[in-house]
Amino acid sequence: MNKKYVLTGLFAIAASLTFSQDADNLVPNPSFEGTKGKLKNIKQINKATDWFSPTGLRADLFSAAKPDLPISVPDNKYGRENPSEGNNYAGITAYSYNNRAPRTYILTTLTEKLKKDQKYCVTFKVSLADLSKYAVNNISAHLTKKAIEVEGKKDIVFTRNEPLVKVASNKIYEARYNWETVCGEYVAKGGEKYLVLGNFDENRNTKFKKLKKKKDTKGSQVPMAYYYIDEVSVVLLTEENEKTCVCETAEEDEVERVIYRKNSSSMDEQTDEEKIKSSTIYFDHLKSELEPDAQNDLDLLAGILIDHPEYKIKIDGHSTKEEVDIAKEEEFHEDLAKRRIEKVVAYLKKHGLDKERFETEIQDNLVPASTEKTPLGEAKNRRITFELIK
Repeated sequence: MNKKYVLTGLFAIAASLTFSQDADNLVPNPSFEGTKGKLKNIKQINKATDWFSPTGLRADLFSAAKPDLPISVPDNKYGRENPSEGNNYAGITAYSYNNRAPRTYILTTLTEKLKKDQKYCVTFKVSLADLSKYAVNNISAHLTKKAIEVEGKKDIVFTRNEPLVKVASNKIYEARYNWETVCGEYVAKGGEKYLVLGNFDENRNTKFKKLKKKKDTKGSQVPMAYYYIDEVSVVLLTEENEKTCVCETAEEDEVERVIYRKNSSSMDEQTDEEKIKSSTIYFDHLKSELEPDAQNDLDLLAGILIDHPEYKIKIDGHSTKEEVDIAKEEEFHEDLAKRRIEKVVAYLKKHGLDKERFETEIQDNLVPASTEKTPLGEAKNRRITFELIK
């Protein structure tokens, strides 16, 4: 029997979802602000009013009202994060390497049953904990008529085509110090009363990305993908509000990227100092690989240095503001200017030049060659520059 449901995604339009905490929200205690009993340690999601764990291993609840504890906000056992809303948030394990640690999930009972064939906008926010060694996709919401109860510390994995709300791209959620929104339109079969959040796919079908620990993060990484959760919402879509569930923009147009090419001109009349200064090489966006024409320029530069063993040069690495900003969110792109310098030095060393003849400095976007906010202007800033040391 085919299950009728619609999945869509979200990349950056969380601001459009203005109803997440409205009276129309069918999720009770959507930001985990209501609590009961004493909250002292991890594995206490049941202390959040109306929230439970469907498996034998409980999820976590973090609170700003509990300072200096493993479940404090913003600093806690898994890193540092401020709530997206209010003072509290939940936390789940969505993946562990080789399935060494069981996943955790959170479950709530909606304030009313879903109506057959009606569309609902389902959203919740996630933030990857700082000490997570992995980031994954498949973060989903599942709506069901019957409450899920699993004995023991086991994962909830659907082997049949159960309806899940996840982003259409099924992206890997890797943002830290930052909240991302999972969002989708769901067409109800009718009678769904329970909402469960987590990863319901097998490990072999879950894509993961291994991350380095941020330099300013204290503690040891945990071999899992651990996510904080906040602002959970299920809202009936009507003619009046159907346009508010902006879960995904049209596919982003490919940004025009160019690699700056220097005008070819004779260097015969230039001094060695001018030739070295003219040896600037350029890079593709977020890349450190040497372009073929860059290698030609470096060959000429190496020739000058070989002919003049007394020469030393200063090598400066540059990147754009956009590249620097991206590196703050995506560790893969950290130290881009440094890596560009390293590629240049390694290439020059292949010519027999000793590294002692080079001084290096990382400039990032501090000394732009162009202030034009155009593809060409940005291309001029992705560069390595050279200067003769006198």
